Amino acid sequence: MTGSTLHPSFAELDIRLQEIEDQGFTIFREFLNRSFTAKMRDHIDAIVGPVGKTNRARNDLRHPIPGKIMANLANNPATLELGRILLGSKPNLRMREQVLIRSDPEPPPYKAELSYHIDAAFSKAEYEVVPKQVYYQMLHYLSTVEPGGAGVHIVPASHKFSRTELFGNDRKKDSEPLDSNTTPAMHRADGIEICAEDGDLIVFNPLCFHAASQNRLNKPRYVYFTSFYDTSAARLVEFVRRIGYRDNFPDSLRNALPHALKPLLEY
Repeated sequence: MTGSTLHPSFAELDIRLQEIEDQGFTIFREFLNRSFTAKMRDHIDAIVGPVGKTNRARNDLRHPIPGKIMANLANNPATLELGRILLGSKPNLRMREQVLIRSDPEPPPYKAELSYHIDAAFSKAEYEVVPKQVYYQMLHYLSTVEPGGAGVHIVPASHKFSRTELFGNDRKKDSEPLDSNTTPAMHRADGIEICAEDGDLIVFNPLCFHAASQNRLNKPRYVYFTSFYDTSAARLVEFVRRIGYRDNFPDSLRNALPHALKPLLEY
């Protein structure tokens, strides 16, 4: 596969996709331009309030998130193209989520251990079918994240361990509900903090062990999570319907999307 003409960060697309296969994650550099990420930081601050003035250090915003700028995030040709590439073939895309997070500086003491987990226990068949009946986490850094600055921690290649544990486990039948809380036991000391620049995109397999971390620096960290799935992903569709996770996409998002992209918000 050759690099897409849609976005400069796709120039080494084959390498990035192989990194996802080998180590479970990769980084697309300069995926969002910094004038846009600055607007996103302003948008988050306007909703959450001034840094250091809230009742918690980690501020999560989940749908409904107000503002037409959320439609700009969804209507990003490079993001949509990458979503299709990750799932294979020409999937009938649905957007699973939009999540904004601001992690404010935290004073000590800090947690001794991180809460590593996987996001979804997909089956072998769901990875092998085309298009894939899974999703990949797409984590946009809306600010530069330096060591200790609340970067996501990932255990490289841990998706392979998860596959071995789950695919060989009779508990995980394709007909069972998707269990996002299932976490195989493993040694997690090899986790690394993913530090990256403002505008970079981290893509990772949800079977990778990963964890949030506290912000030990003196500046906030901003990120945007999204992911996509195909309508053929029966267990995933059943799961998001059952928990109602996507039911609250706001009218501001629906109305601002072009007609051709409104199906992103359907089931």
